Amino acid sequence: MKTYLSILLLVFSFTCCNKGEIIGIQFDDNGVIISQPFQWKRSLHARGVFHSNGFFKPPIVYNNNIAIPTTGADGTQYMTLINTTKGETIWQWNDVFPDISGDMELFRLYIYNNLLTWQQGSRSYCVNLENGNTQWRFQRDKSYDVRINSFGNSYFTYSIITNNDGYDEQVAYVGDINTGNLTEFLRANLSGDYVAPTSANGGIGGIIYVNEITSNNNLLLITYAEPLPDWNVNSFLGLYNIQTEQWEYERKLMAPPTVNSSVFHTPVIYDNKVYANVGKNLVCHDLYTGEQLWIKSFTQDFLFSGFIIEENKIIANNENLTLYCLDPETCSEIWTGEGAGTSSRMSYLNGIIYFVGGSDGKFHAVDISTGKTIWRLNAEIIEGNDGLFKTNAVYVFSGENGNKGKIIALTDMYAYCFEAYR
Repeated sequence: MKTYLSILLLVFSFTCCNKGEIIGIQFDDNGVIISQPFQWKRSLHARGVFHSNGFFKPPIVYNNNIAIPTTGADGTQYMTLINTTKGETIWQWNDVFPDISGDMELFRLYIYNNLLTWQQGSRSYCVNLENGNTQWRFQRDKSYDVRINSFGNSYFTYSIITNNDGYDEQVAYVGDINTGNLTEFLRANLSGDYVAPTSANGGIGGIIYVNEITSNNNLLLITYAEPLPDWNVNSFLGLYNIQTEQWEYERKLMAPPTVNSSVFHTPVIYDNKVYANVGKNLVCHDLYTGEQLWIKSFTQDFLFSGFIIEENKIIANNENLTLYCLDPETCSEIWTGEGAGTSSRMSYLNGIIYFVGGSDGKFHAVDISTGKTIWRLNAEIIEGNDGLFKTNAVYVFSGENGNKGKIIALTDMYAYCFEAYR
């Protein structure tokens, strides 16, 4: 169903301001930038009246345009594609199932060519990013996890089945991104030693993530979990061969069993090694043997912001308000810097890490070489009210012809485009 509604586009207002029109550069006592001119801003809400809008945790980028969550005059939530030149609307989409809330909250998604898909409970959506049309949508007969992972022109998602022993088990499904059709793909070899009282049938665990391995298209990295008493969890690593339909290895323990010790984010494959945050631990395994190379424990977890690997450095934002820079080979500490709890995922551009701090509502920029905080932008100063930056995705774009790039972040009221630090 096409929801490219020209009338709504006319009604939907936005504000654009020239760089430096409202604010100048301001510093705190430590020389950290706390406000600076923006290249443009646009309202997220029709007529500037706030309504609760959606939330896009990963960035949605298509042809150097971005999708952001907006609202109409009546509070209807939209996915809106805007250009990054002035923040102007290209199309809007709101073809969600009626009388259901939360479907504009995208915590996991997959983009292949011009198609974007995500999962929310029993509802599945796919939007054509070229024109804002609905490619397909389904209200399925059972729920699927919001986690979704790439698989060429297909994708992986996860759901609970009742196995032959009568217990609930989470398995991986492969989806056709053109049609939305799902087919059961893989189950883990679970021990079944403990049955958690999480459902009427009892749960014995299942697959958490399936990762493509770009260096070998026949292999998939699998993480899966099994419950233990007292709400503890064992997280395992496996390598599955699609061609032979056999496990190269499996049941490689990733971390000591503790409460909430599941794999929180999609593992990162880097230099033939696997990196993951498991509960309050960061771990590293050899990709082709599964053997653990190191494990490092922290006082808190990485549930919200996670970690990235850039410039041969692990940058991990911990809930203990510390940003860690670690050597991927040895896990030795290179530097620690200022983090923020419940933060957005991190974005990287030209030696700078960008993220929004959930605990402080500030927009952070940190030098990857030193750990020094370059800016901590304060929405209260920029907007002249009690505004906060949201932990929505932070969008980064490289500059052209020797110019600096641009960084886009959202508050509750506006999307702001700033010149990149470098």
